[in-house]
Amino acid sequence: MTDPTTERSWERAEKRLDFYLRDRPRGTLLLCALLSFAYAISCALDYIRGQPVWKVLGWNRSSDLLTDLGGRTFALAQHGEWDRLVEYGLLHWNLGHLLMNVAAIWAVGEVLEAVYGPSRVWLIFWVATLTGGLGSLLAGSELTVGASGGAFGLLGAMVTFGWRWGAKLHPKTRRWFGPLLWPWVAANLGLGFILPFIDNGAHIGGMLGGMALGAGMGNRITDNSESGDLVRWLTRALVVAFTLLAASRFLR
Repeated sequence: MTDPTTERSWERAEKRLDFYLRDRPRGTLLLCALLSFAYAISCALDYIRGQPVWKVLGWNRSSDLLTDLGGRTFALAQHGEWDRLVEYGLLHWNLGHLLMNVAAIWAVGEVLEAVYGPSRVWLIFWVATLTGGLGSLLAGSELTVGASGGAFGLLGAMVTFGWRWGAKLHPKTRRWFGPLLWPWVAANLGLGFILPFIDNGAHIGGMLGGMALGAGMGNRITDNSESGDLVRWLTRALVVAFTLLAASRFLR
C-alpha cells in the first residue's frame, strides 16, 4: 500500500505540472521562432549570392554560406573561432532539417518548460549546443550545423529530471520522464551510427550537457526543489550571454 504522505506529494506535483502545462510555452515558442528566423536569413543571403529561387526553397544551403554564418568547422574552431561552438546551432542545411529539429524541440520543450520554466529551457538548450559543438569537434566532424545538439540536451534534462525527482511523481507520469523516452533516444542515436551525415558527436555531447544541467537545477513541480533568486538571475544572465554570442555572427 502506498504511503498517504507519498500520495499527497504525488497529488501536489500533478496539480503543479497540470497548471504549468496550461501556460503557453513562451520560451519554446521563442526558441523555435529564432531558429526559423535564422533559417530565413540564410535563405535570403543564399539568394543574394546568386542561388536560383528553386534551389533556395528546395535545396541545401551552400557550405561556404553556412561557414561564413558560423557553421562549426574543425579547422576554424581549432584556430580560435570558439564562438562557432554555439553559433552552428542556429543554422540548418534545408527546410526539412529545420522542421525536424523544431518539431523535436517543441515536443520536448513544451513539457520541459512546464518543469523548469522558459529561461532554464533556453539555458539548457544553449549549454547543450555548446557541449554538442565540443562533442562534434572531438568526433572530428568537418562541418556541423543544426539545433539537434540542443534538442538532445533538452531530452537529457528530461531524463535526469525523472532520475532525480521521479519518486515524487505519480508512476503514470514518471514514465514520460524515463522509460518512454529511451526507445526514442536509442533510435535516434542508432541512426547516427548508421547514417554518415548525422553528427552523433553533437548529439551525444548535447545530451550529456543537458543531463548535467538537469541533475543540478531545481524545478517548479516537486516539493522543495525550486532554486533561489540568485540561481534564477544567474540563469537569465547566462541565457542572454549565450543568445548574444550566437546572434553575433549575423550582425557582423
